Amino acid sequence: MLSAFTQAPINKPDERPFGPRVMGTTRAGRLVVVGIMMTVLVFAMLIQAKPLPQISVDQMVDEATIHENNEVHVRGTVKPNTVSDEGNTFTLSGKDSEVHIDASGISLPDGLIEGTTVAVEGKLKATENGWTIKATQVQTGCPSKYETTNE
Repeated sequence: MLSAFTQAPINKPDERPFGPRVMGTTRAGRLVVVGIMMTVLVFAMLIQAKPLPQISVDQMVDEATIHENNEVHVRGTVKPNTVSDEGNTFTLSGKDSEVHIDASGISLPDGLIEGTTVAVEGKLKATENGWTIKATQVQTGCPSKYETTNE
C-alpha cells in the first residue's frame, strides 16, 4: 500500500523496515535483561568489601595476635608529646595500652592534635618497640563539635 503524500510503502505496526530486532525480541525481554544486569551489579557491590569494625586500642592490643598483619580500624587518643615534627608519626593510647602509628605517605587531617580522639585504619605489625599500625587513613572528629559556646 502506498501513502498518498510520499509515495512510500506504509509498514504495518509489527514490521520493522531495518534489519533484526535489537536486544531481545520484546520490551519485556529488554526489561528482563536490564533487571538481571542491575541484580548482578548490586550483588557485586555487596560482596566487594565489608567495612572493618572500629575497636579500641586496648581491645586491639589484648587481641593483637588475632589482628597481627591484618587491617584494623582503631580508635584512641593522640598521646601528648608523641606527634613527630613532620606530623607523620604519633602514638595512639587507650586506657591501658598504646600503639605507634606510622602515617607517612598519607595526608593527615588538620584536626590531628595531641589529646584528641582519632580513628586510624591500617595494617598492624609487631616491632621491637611494641605494636605499630602502618596507617592508610586517619580520621578526626569535627572541631566545631567540641568547641564550647559562650552564651
